[in-house]
Amino acid sequence: MSIASPLFNCRQATLLVERRADAPLPLPTRLQLWAHLRLCPHCRRYEAQSRFIARYALRAVAPAAVLPAAARERLRLLLGGLAGPPPLAAGGAPPQAD
Repeated sequence: MSIASPLFNCRQATLLVERRADAPLPLPTRLQLWAHLRLCPHCRRYEAQSRFIARYALRAVAPAAVLPAAARERLRLLLGGLAGPPPLAAGGAPPQAD
């Protein structure tokens, strides 16, 4: 996306901030965005917030840690007297019946 004016508006700048997160921008557009971000505190704030949201969104969808089998067994023994559903196997699948 090429912007005709070297000083484009904030709506265009925020759109480019989001597009840049998905794919590299062409060099002229990157330079225009850089110049706009140096001059506009509001768009700099938007860029920082966008990066913050993206970073924490990735953490939210990251796979959960799986306990090693030995740790699961120790917990099962410690909690053996408590009622509850049967323990899950690695990966969250129900244990296989023997």
